[in-house]
Amino acid sequence: SSTDDQAARIPCKRELKPLEAKHALDFGPETAEFAVRNLIYTPNGKFLQTLPPGKYAATISHGPEFDVVQTEIEIPAGKDTFLKAKLIRSVETPGWISSDFHSHSSPSGDNTSSQLGRVLNLVCEHIEFAPCTEHNRVSTYEPHIKELGIGRFISSVSGVELTGSPLPLNHQNAFPMKYTPHVQNGGGPVSGPDLETQIERLALWDDRSEKLLQVNHPDLRWMFYDKNGDGKPDAGFERAFPFMDVVEIHPIEHALNLEPTVAKGTSTFHNTVFNWLQLLNQGFRIYGVVNTDAHYNFHGSGFLRNWIQSATDDPSKIDYMDMVHAAEQGRLVMSNGPYLEVTASETGKSDTVVSGQDLKAPSGKVTLKIRVQCPNWLDVNRLFVLVNGRHHAIHDYSRTKHPDAFRSDIVKFERTLDLDLKGDAHLIVVTGNTDTSLGAVQGPANGKAKPAAITNPIFVDVDGKGFQPNKDTLEAPLPVKHANSK
Repeated sequence: SSTDDQAARIPCKRELKPLEAKHALDFGPETAEFAVRNLIYTPNGKFLQTLPPGKYAATISHGPEFDVVQTEIEIPAGKDTFLKAKLIRSVETPGWISSDFHSHSSPSGDNTSSQLGRVLNLVCEHIEFAPCTEHNRVSTYEPHIKELGIGRFISSVSGVELTGSPLPLNHQNAFPMKYTPHVQNGGGPVSGPDLETQIERLALWDDRSEKLLQVNHPDLRWMFYDKNGDGKPDAGFERAFPFMDVVEIHPIEHALNLEPTVAKGTSTFHNTVFNWLQLLNQGFRIYGVVNTDAHYNFHGSGFLRNWIQSATDDPSKIDYMDMVHAAEQGRLVMSNGPYLEVTASETGKSDTVVSGQDLKAPSGKVTLKIRVQCPNWLDVNRLFVLVNGRHHAIHDYSRTKHPDAFRSDIVKFERTLDLDLKGDAHLIVVTGNTDTSLGAVQGPANGKAKPAAITNPIFVDVDGKGFQPNKDTLEAPLPVKHANSK
C-alpha cells in the first residue's frame, strides 16, 4: 500500500524490475490500464499483483512534488509479500496546481489506449487539473474519475483537440466545450479547410462561449512568418493570431541552450523555445505551455506539466474557468520536474506580480524573488534570467561557477535578484540541469530529458507608456518554412 505523510492512501505509480536475468515482466500492453508492461497504476494506493518468485527493485512515485521511494523486495514461492511505501510531499506549491492540457486515448482514433488508463496515468502522476482533449470530438473524463473514486485528487472538464489540414500545422485544443452525448463529435465542430477558418470556428463554437484556445506542437516559422511556404517572410496566418491564447513550446530542456537550432542525430531542428522568444520580441503576447500529448499509458502522462496559479489547492474545488483565465493571462510556469517560483516588484515597492503579468517600474529597477524546489530524485545546476530573450550579464548562475548559490536539500536555489533596466523588457527565468536526466522515474524514453523549468514573461513598463516590444530577433533571422532544418 502507498500513503502520504499523513497516512492517507494516495494514487501512485509502481515500477518493478527483476534483479535476476531469468525473469522479465510484461503485465500488459502500453494501451492497458492498471498494469502496463512493468508498471502498476493504483488509484488508491492498494494493489495485488502475481509475480514469479525472485528479487525485484521497486520504485514508487507520485509526481515531482513527492519524494520517490526505492526499495528491493523478495517474492517467495507461494506466499504474499507486502510492499508498503510512505510518499513524502517534500515540494511545497501553495497557490499553484499542476496541469496537463493535452492528452489522448482511444476515442481520438489514432491510438488504442484505454481512456480509463489515461485518467489513471494523470492522477498517479499527480496532475491535478486535466481537460479531456480527444481528437475531433468532445469527450469527458468524469465517468472514469467517478468510477475510480479520485475526485479529491483530480479535476477535469470537457474539451477537444481539433485536427485538420494542413498537417502538422493545424491542431488546436480548446476547453471548456459543451459535451452532448450521442451527437456527432460529441457536439463539437468539424475540422476546417484551413488553419484560419478552423481556429475561428473553434473559438466561436458553443455560441461564442469563453474558452482557452491552445496551439498544439506548432511550426512557428510556417505559422507566423511564411504562410505560403515559399521560404520568403510574409504575414503568416494572421487572421488566426487574435484567437490564440497559449502555444506549446516543448521540448522544454531546449531552454537550457538557447541556440536557434537543435541537432538530433543527423538532423537539425528549429528550437521552439528560441522561436517563441523571438515571437515575444516582435510583440506577440502568446503565452507558453508544455504538455505531454500522451497517446499511450506506459509512462504516458506526467513528464511535462504546467504549474498554474489557482485560488484553491484542493483539486475537487478547482473552478475550470479560473484555469482558463490564469492560462489566458500567462500565470503559469512550465516544467518537466523542477518547481520554479518567481515574483517581481519594482525595487523598494511592496506590490508584486507573477509570470504573465505587467509591472510598472518607472525607476527601471526591478527585484526578482526566485526559489527552486526539487524532490529527492531531481536536481538543478543552472538558473538564469532572460531580459528580452537574452541572458542577463550578471544573473546567470551555475553550480560549478557559483556553488554558494545552490543547495543540496529540497530548496535548490533561493535568492533575491536586483535588475537595472534601461527600457521596457520582458523577464523570463529558466532553471534546469545540464548534466543529468529525469531518470528512470519517468521511463526509458521520457527519462532521457534534462530537468528544466521556465516561467512565462513578466512585462516591465519603464517609460510609463505601456510595454513596448523591442523587435530584437536575437541575432538570428525570423524563421521561414523552408529553412535548412526541420
